[in-house]
Amino acid sequence: MKRKRFRRPKMNIYLRLVFTLFIIVAPLYTVSLLLNGSGEAAVKSEISNSMLAKVHFYLGLLELDISKIAKLGREYIADDDIGKLSVAAHVMPDYEKTRAMLRLQKQLLLLKASSSYIANASIHISMLDRTISANNMVDRIPMEEFEALSVSSNRFNSPFITWRNRMFITYPYPEYALSDRKPAFLVDIEIDRKEIEQVLRQMHDNKMGGSLLVDTDLQWSISGSGDRNKDRALTDWVKGKLSAGLSQGVESAKIGNESYFISFEHSRVLGAALVAYLPENSVMAPLDKHRLWFWLLSGISAILIAFFSYVIYRLIHRPLRTLVRAFRAVEHGDFNQTVRYRFKDEFSYLYFQFNAMVERIRVLIHEVYEQQYRAQVSEFRQLQSQINPHFLYNSFFTLSRIAKNEDYENVTRFTRYLGEYFQFITRDGAGEVTLETEWNFAKTFVDIQSFRFSTRIEARFGAIPEACGNMAIPRLVIQPIIENAYNHGLANKKKDGLIEVALRRQERHISISVEDNGEELTDDKLSELQAQLLSKSPLETTGLVNVHRRLQIRFGEQFGLRLTRSRLGGLKAEIIIPAEEQTTCTDC
Repeated sequence: MKRKRFRRPKMNIYLRLVFTLFIIVAPLYTVSLLLNGSGEAAVKSEISNSMLAKVHFYLGLLELDISKIAKLGREYIADDDIGKLSVAAHVMPDYEKTRAMLRLQKQLLLLKASSSYIANASIHISMLDRTISANNMVDRIPMEEFEALSVSSNRFNSPFITWRNRMFITYPYPEYALSDRKPAFLVDIEIDRKEIEQVLRQMHDNKMGGSLLVDTDLQWSISGSGDRNKDRALTDWVKGKLSAGLSQGVESAKIGNESYFISFEHSRVLGAALVAYLPENSVMAPLDKHRLWFWLLSGISAILIAFFSYVIYRLIHRPLRTLVRAFRAVEHGDFNQTVRYRFKDEFSYLYFQFNAMVERIRVLIHEVYEQQYRAQVSEFRQLQSQINPHFLYNSFFTLSRIAKNEDYENVTRFTRYLGEYFQFITRDGAGEVTLETEWNFAKTFVDIQSFRFSTRIEARFGAIPEACGNMAIPRLVIQPIIENAYNHGLANKKKDGLIEVALRRQERHISISVEDNGEELTDDKLSELQAQLLSKSPLETTGLVNVHRRLQIRFGEQFGLRLTRSRLGGLKAEIIIPAEEQTTCTDC
């Protein structure tokens, strides 16, 4: 029967669903974003213009009043009574002096009453050592205050002098800048900071907002809110704007964790900047309606998206997820996966091809695995059969020499060592042993060698952790490394030869190291040995390459031997095996 050919639809389900979802949701979000953006921009523009106009208005009022105060104070320099008292008081009759001081006090009272920003007005006359003020009548000159206020101010930058958190407009005559001697008289007008604070508080009906009048040189500031943290942040903010050459502006900025609308304007008359701020949350009330519409549209969109997501899940996501799970199972080695699908669409074709692919992979893996397994077993047995204990010839000569000397105790020990050695290497079918058994066999081999080299070679063995004793490893992997140290590393060592055997457990692997202090190992020879380990050609050898290949066949390519120069001076051969290999040997 001829198989029916699968026909691809002109437009699949996924594209139709995505296109429909886009057509429904896109206009809703477009309208809502346009409405919200338009309303927000209009409100912000109105707020910015209103704040800037209010700052300009209040700053203009302050400039007008302060300029008027400064003008009135400047007129006292030419006053006849002050002139006579400051230069001719010592020749004036007491009656005349008293009348002059009373006239001056009356003028000071009028000056104070002329503006609510004046806390006090005083005239300090050096020759009389008297201060005439609107508040305290006539008294002795407070010298500390007099000296502090006699300093000439830079009236181009600021008309104010601050002393002990008080603000003054002063007119010394003559000024220190014009004469080195003490002023003959000093006119000072103390500015009422509380009155300015009251005006700053009246700038905003919103209790969340505030304002600040700050000196350009940061010598003083007057706050309408009383929040020191905000005042410090605003002072730094306006300092940056003035440094950038800006004289006024409106900006949205963060103070602490909250966003504010901040407007400022700099006054050359006052030498200060007036800053006003309002929290964005408290002034964006006109946008609540726009936000309500936006969230309503968003809710509708969310419902539509949820509905179409469910449809997509039913039509696409669920079968796709099943297929992905099957692929992941195959990726982790489970080739018994079979997926089923009851509909006739794109997924039915994918499921059919997936099942066919997995079946073919199972067949191929079975064939390749069996072939590779047989090849590795053959190579393993061939490599292990190359272990030829040629040192036994020398051991027999050693046994003969001990027997001739009639040293029967050492003959007994030596033959016992040889028996244990033969018992280990002639075990049939034991491809693997426990690490403890291999370790003890290597120590037996060293005990045999000690009869030959006790006068010139010492061998030191470390301890095995209890957790590693039952670990299964290939047989005859430690002894050939030690034998290599005897035959090659220390062959020409006449005395003080040393072999150290140690085991260290790392996080992911175990290292068994054999080090010697031989003097024959050159850098070229070390490089040659390392190159032999990396070579894939079958080398007929019973030494290091044999052990390296057997370990790689057993544990994988990332394990085996690692050759470096020992800290003792000779060769350091490390056997690297996985630490997680904790199975007990079953061939022992």
